[in-house]
Amino acid sequence: MREVTENICCSEVKVVIGEGSLSKLLDIKDHKIGVIYSKKLNIDNVIKYLSDPYLISIEDGENAKDLSNIMLLVNELFERNFDRSDYIIAVGGGTVTDIAGFVASIYLRGINLVNVPTTFLGMVDAAIGGKNGVNFNNIKNIIGTFYQPTMIISDLTFLETLPTEELKKGLAEVIKYGLTLDKELYDFLSLNKDEVLNKDKLVLEELIYRSTIDKLAVVKEDERETRGIRIVLNFGHTIGHAIEAGSGFKVPHGYAISVGMVCEAKIAEELGYAEEGVVEDVLWLLQLYGLPYDISQIDAPLDLKTALNAIEMDKKHRRNVILMPFPTRIGNWKKVEVPLNVIKGFAEQCLTK
Repeated sequence: MREVTENICCSEVKVVIGEGSLSKLLDIKDHKIGVIYSKKLNIDNVIKYLSDPYLISIEDGENAKDLSNIMLLVNELFERNFDRSDYIIAVGGGTVTDIAGFVASIYLRGINLVNVPTTFLGMVDAAIGGKNGVNFNNIKNIIGTFYQPTMIISDLTFLETLPTEELKKGLAEVIKYGLTLDKELYDFLSLNKDEVLNKDKLVLEELIYRSTIDKLAVVKEDERETRGIRIVLNFGHTIGHAIEAGSGFKVPHGYAISVGMVCEAKIAEELGYAEEGVVEDVLWLLQLYGLPYDISQIDAPLDLKTALNAIEMDKKHRRNVILMPFPTRIGNWKKVEVPLNVIKGFAEQCLTK
């Protein structure tokens, strides 16, 4: 078991990683506890560490991220007289941590939040960093808050029955860290494919740990995306979110980001920001893990107009440019202002099957 503690702005965030880390829930005493969790989950292994929790099950998936659902949850807390000293524990994947984090941030202007990600994607990305969002008008996470959890518990027990396909969806985000921030992580992934895909616990713990410290280091420097540093975490996401929107959110996030990283690496190379060979390095690692790298490998139909419209609503959009984090070489990146029409032109080429 490993612990990482980081001070982010005004909050101390503790992350506990490894088998048995759910026992840290015993530290929560003498408070009301609301557990927001996916209806798909059996959470007996969580609630056994809690005293008289109030259980709130919700639907999973992007369609659940709607403001009407948020207000239903706020009403649940209000009716049970939750106060600022009480806790919300989010148990589930990225959808659940997004929804629960948003509710925790707006109820009484903020109550205690503990994230318990149950997916690999949640453990390496979604549960970390304090971003919470809901969708609006077919645009992903356009309404949201920045709100840090008190604690994040990544217990590897949840991954024991995780299908390989679900593991791969999270690997796209780990690969993102390696490509832009952490060459040692890129090399580790290159050398440990079999152990990763066979869910070797020590190897998965290392991936979660490295992803956690990489992301927290960025978030500490630029929690609210005001300094142009945190945008590195969005490598592959401008095109990736467009793919998600264009498919009506039928394409899993990890697969959309995987294709998005290839597209954006090609743009970086075409515009002269990436060293020669970066695209090949991106392709090689994605292919090694069997992740999609071309839009033709995405099964769901894609509405190109909706996808291109989503780019205009990208949160990195500033007037007529989009701030893009381009990989310059493995483990390094550069912030670039790219005209919106240029990005849309490249995206149209990339997303045409």
